[in-house]
Amino acid sequence: MTFQEQFDKFAKKLAKIDASKLPQDLAMQVTMTDEDCGGTFYVANIGGNYAVEPYDYYDHSVAVTASAKTLEDVLAKKVDAADAMFSGLISVEGSTDHCLALLNAATAKKPAAKKTTAKKTAAKKPAAKKTAAKKPAAKKTATKKAAAKPAAKATEKKAAAPKATAAKKTAETKAEPKKAVKKAAAPKATTAKKTAEKKPAAKKAASTTKKAAAKK
Repeated sequence: MTFQEQFDKFAKKLAKIDASKLPQDLAMQVTMTDEDCGGTFYVANIGGNYAVEPYDYYDHSVAVTASAKTLEDVLAKKVDAADAMFSGLISVEGSTDHCLALLNAATAKKPAAKKTTAKKTAAKKPAAKKTAAKKPAAKKTATKKAAAKPAAKATEKKAAAPKATAAKKTAETKAEPKKAVKKAAAPKATTAKKTAEKKPAAKKAASTTKKAAAKK
């Protein structure tokens, strides 16, 4: 692997660093000691201007020397940056704080989980709309109930009709004996009238008797 190829691999990883977490005067020069890809590049964050370039940086705040394999292991979090420094795998000249700040920022976890959670939350919102869309179904049910009420009233009227008819028949049945009583009473009244008519005849007989006695 050539120096440029190895640098490109490191540059992709280092370019993803959140520069806001780095010191504003950080300038770290990195020298790889490998025979095939040996060379120097720098990582700088001066006044908020972050850059990774394949050149020397003479006015650096820290100079780091290590093999490409060691740097790869540190960036992949296979080896702790501080352990690599104190064990001599990484040689540091200058500000060790700047070196650790850069390597820790390069291995820090990204807040990708929050974005995923936000997407899931956004995906659940349409489900709430679907639930709200089901509400008109309740209105339809209420309409069906309202339509069922007139039908129930009609059924009640039909059931009440036979009762009314039966009541009329019962009243008529009760009225018929009364008519019969009146008819039975009618002959009696006729007999009474005839009796009353006979009484004047009796009076006439009495008058005739009186007249006969007077003549004598």
